[in-house]
Amino acid sequence: MLVVEGTIYPLLTRLKNAGLLSYRWEESTSGPPRKYYGLTETGKLFLNELNTTWSELQNAVNLVTSTKTPKK
Repeated sequence: MLVVEGTIYPLLTRLKNAGLLSYRWEESTSGPPRKYYGLTETGKLFLNELNTTWSELQNAVNLVTSTKTPKK
């Protein structure tokens, strides 16, 4: 998967603005301060919903692809 430099930080900002992420700054011994992101409680709930939806989709695809067609 190719992610260009201008992709990840706008995405993190949108997730933060949506209340799904929080961040904190930490001083670094080698360079400028660093920003660390984490899931908020709302973000954790949303992630659980995504995982449930993904599992349902996987199950549906598996059901369709494993169904044998009747012989004529």
